[in-house]
Amino acid sequence: MTSETQLTPEQLTHYRERGWIVPGFKFPPELLAEMRAEYAALLERNADIASDIMLAPHQETGGSQGVRGSKKWLEFATHPALMEIAAQLIGEDIILWGTTIFGKPALNGKETPWHQDGEYYPIRPLETLTIWIPLDEVTPENGPMRFIPGSHRERKLYSHSWFEGDDKTINLVCDTEHYDPATAEDLILEAGQPSFHDVYMIHGSTANRTDKRPAAFITRLMPATSFYDHALGARIGAKHPAQGYGVRPLHLVRGQDRHGSNNFTIGH
Repeated sequence: MTSETQLTPEQLTHYRERGWIVPGFKFPPELLAEMRAEYAALLERNADIASDIMLAPHQETGGSQGVRGSKKWLEFATHPALMEIAAQLIGEDIILWGTTIFGKPALNGKETPWHQDGEYYPIRPLETLTIWIPLDEVTPENGPMRFIPGSHRERKLYSHSWFEGDDKTINLVCDTEHYDPATAEDLILEAGQPSFHDVYMIHGSTANRTDKRPAAFITRLMPATSFYDHALGARIGAKHPAQGYGVRPLHLVRGQDRHGSNNFTIGH
């Protein structure tokens, strides 16, 4: 473990109290360039799929959204430095269960409204660590992720309501009585500088109205003490079919399956 991956007591406290951290590690320029080239190839292979949100780029067989992906994204998602940091936050036994790329195209009017990720996830007990890896610089103007500090601490899912329309990246929105947007903090990041946030965190992002994209690669990890319930995922998927929660492949990327019932054959 290096100084870039060893979390300080202050960073661990920040994660527990506020719900996210930005560690010292940053993807080296040559690896970031490789990720950007892989993203360009992904867009070229999937010109028929909107780049706002592309699910499971690590799956070569297309996944639920039909994205024709590459195993390179699985390599990026399980970079040793990321795994070292993740182990300090959710334990030594880790399962990767999802990846996503948010394209945030230039002059794109779509926002991501306030929500909790866990509202969708078939994981019991609910635990997931999200790693957000920007492929481009994230500025206050191009639609950065925004957090409600400390909104994860009660370890509960708040009520959400469904809003129709295609002007948002998601339609299930956290009800306004559960947060104060005036307390929100923007996550401003350099390209290749990952952030880590808790599954109960209320977060969102504004639309990108600049002439440059701030694309980001997202990795979802769960502690192997939890159970990914594919049957529950199929029921959730009836409402959100593109997410494919009932057929998500699990990857044991560190340690062992402590729960003992996770299925590592579905989706592979």
